[in-house]
Amino acid sequence: MNGALTLGVEEEFHLVDTTTGQLSDAGPRLAGERLTAVAPGRVDPEMLASQIELSTPVCTELAELHSELVRLRGELVTAANEWENSLIASGTYPGSQRVTVTPKARYEETMARFGVVARQQLVCGCHIHVGVDDPEDAVAVMNRVRPWMSVLLALSANSPFWRGEDTDYASYRAQIWWQWPSAGMPGLFDSYADYVAATQRLVDVGVLRDREMLYWDVRPSEHLSTVEFRVCDVDPRPEQTVMLAGLARALTERCVAERRERAPQRLPRPELEHAARWRAARSGLSGELVDPISARSRPAAQQVRRMLDYLDAPLRARGDDERVRGWISRLLNGSTSAAAQRLAFRKRGSLNDVLTAMTVTRGED
Repeated sequence: MNGALTLGVEEEFHLVDTTTGQLSDAGPRLAGERLTAVAPGRVDPEMLASQIELSTPVCTELAELHSELVRLRGELVTAANEWENSLIASGTYPGSQRVTVTPKARYEETMARFGVVARQQLVCGCHIHVGVDDPEDAVAVMNRVRPWMSVLLALSANSPFWRGEDTDYASYRAQIWWQWPSAGMPGLFDSYADYVAATQRLVDVGVLRDREMLYWDVRPSEHLSTVEFRVCDVDPRPEQTVMLAGLARALTERCVAERRERAPQRLPRPELEHAARWRAARSGLSGELVDPISARSRPAAQQVRRMLDYLDAPLRARGDDERVRGWISRLLNGSTSAAAQRLAFRKRGSLNDVLTAMTVTRGED
């Protein structure tokens, strides 16, 4: 995923046995046996055997990214269906939980080290990589993007159910994920060298096994010349992922430009940043969001539009404006996946209906 402002996406999914309606442990075999030929290097198992991840190739345009998502999701759905599995795109698994760890020394050590926090990670996210060649730019993006990370979370929120009940959160995945010692938003860094030294100290003190366990909401990739946005829930609709990728790229472009122009950083106080993240997870787009810079609460739609105003120039310059704004308008009119999950449940009080609503289909490009 090298190259300035290119795009790549990783999406995580739950696997459910269509016969029993329970979580399936087919992830490692599905990735290793069935999909190696048709999607080489694009599908991987996760720490929990009931999860699987796809990763797109490097893309330069949102339309190209959409095509790749449809293609790879289609290959994965076809393979899963052949093994009587369905692919569920929900930030949390909504029903009863049975955890099987994928046989791998790294995963087994993670379970031993982190205990119940690791065992609870039946959560699926959408990770967006934006190509940034200069690591100093990547650190600047981490610092400068802070006022808008809660808006990305609110837009993506798709995990209201957990262990059979409505949590009253739009994104309960965020609450589960933030239990890791290296999750949430990182501190501020003066330079890439400062970032490397600070993160290595987390390894040196024995909290993390290595720097690959940096699970922050945004971070420089350890292996790619990218900034990775990790705050978003996965969604059954590829258009949602494409919209979020367009926003992530525009945020990156704007932050890099500000660094090179030596523009002052707009940095929220940590307690307000935390409050903004919590509020976004709690209500998504259905209530108010906290502006961590002005220390004000605003209707979610208003805060989203403030971000779109901030990103107007990069979105228009790349021709992404219509696609991004059009999908966001649908969300602001009530078409969020968190709302779809609750609507499905209200019809009959059945979590199976929730799973059906979140099932990924082959779709069409």
